[in-house]
Amino acid sequence: MQTCGLFFTVIILLSGALPTFSQKPPDGVVVTGDVTNIVLCSNDDDVWNYRLVIKLHAKNVGARPVIISSANALTDYYKVANTVDSLKTMQYVHIGWVTHGSPGDPKTVPDRPVKPFDVVVPNNSIDIDVDLRVIAANELKPGPAYLQVVAENWPDYSKDYIAKIRQAWSSHGSLWEHSLHSESIAFVVPSKLKKVRCP
Repeated sequence: MQTCGLFFTVIILLSGALPTFSQKPPDGVVVTGDVTNIVLCSNDDDVWNYRLVIKLHAKNVGARPVIISSANALTDYYKVANTVDSLKTMQYVHIGWVTHGSPGDPKTVPDRPVKPFDVVVPNNSIDIDVDLRVIAANELKPGPAYLQVVAENWPDYSKDYIAKIRQAWSSHGSLWEHSLHSESIAFVVPSKLKKVRCP
């Protein structure tokens, strides 16, 4: 779940302790996506730092409405490869975040979904923006590439408050409380990748 005052701290390549991410869509929501921009932030002999702008699409493939957060998402895990087969066998890279604390729960419980939540009826989808930093030991080669992310875009609500809004909004749909586990996202690394100063 997303918290206010987040900032990037560390990236760790996970080993055998990596959590298992099921590809079965939880509660009837499938997450696909598009890479809308890719730039090179910096590089030296051992480290290549890229910025990828991603638009995820959370689609309701179930039989009843679901309530999904449409807030911008922070990536917890990602992996990038040149082929789908390589992507399947790769370990995820974990991005660590440190927070300045939570603003706390809202003082009231609305009787219907409010921002950042949207009611998504069956066969419809919502878009969720993700700004991803990829740090690689090798340069991303020009041409086709594939990406998967696990991201979070929930406000930092307590379990008690989540239970309250789930109950209050139940007539509008099922509250979808899961992380955003994307399917494989195909994109193309340009032959002349723009190099910029990334914030």
